[in-house]
Amino acid sequence: MFRVVVYAEGAGELAGTSNFPRAPGSTLLEEELGSAHLLVRRCLEKSRGLDASLVQFEEPLRTGRGKLARGSILHSPNTLRPLLFWADPGRQPDLAVVLVDADGDEERQPLLDSALEGIPVEAVVSVAIQEFEAWLVADTAALQSVLRQPLAPPKPPEKLSRRQAKELLQQWCEQHARSRDAAEIRRDIARQCDLDTLRQQCTAFARFLHKLQAPR
Repeated sequence: MFRVVVYAEGAGELAGTSNFPRAPGSTLLEEELGSAHLLVRRCLEKSRGLDASLVQFEEPLRTGRGKLARGSILHSPNTLRPLLFWADPGRQPDLAVVLVDADGDEERQPLLDSALEGIPVEAVVSVAIQEFEAWLVADTAALQSVLRQPLAPPKPPEKLSRRQAKELLQQWCEQHARSRDAAEIRRDIARQCDLDTLRQQCTAFARFLHKLQAPR
């Protein structure tokens, strides 16, 4: 198995259709995987040729206070680095993925890349422009298939202002999804979106795919 942990800035990226409290290192069930997990798995299939059945997601480490790592905790090397050290080498995953939003901060990517220097686990930090939801709205064909409406963002995804992609996706879900919840919709988009379209529309996603290639 290829064991992966995913840290994400917002709860929506990691929300599955059912979620249970899990101890760090616990294997996540398929229904517990969020849109970020599903997209990462597809990216590993594409970039490394891994069989999806061999990608196993696990619950990541908590902060020093035992809390889930969210938001600004992931923005600083000082608070990110401790989340990438496992006391027991046997529990260390094969890959750690950190997904955060740029929020207009052009220095966030190089700053967080510096946090990876000297850590024992293979890790990838991806800073989406301006937010993870820009990737979810980049493929208009997938949006139409999932939401059953001809929807498209008013600008190219990475030209949207801060929080605009997030707000658009939430608005479309509320207007067109009927009884389906947002986590289910986001998961469906992550399953159906065309990765080549995302790569063409989103430079940050293209960099993420490149970083996920197996180290030489």
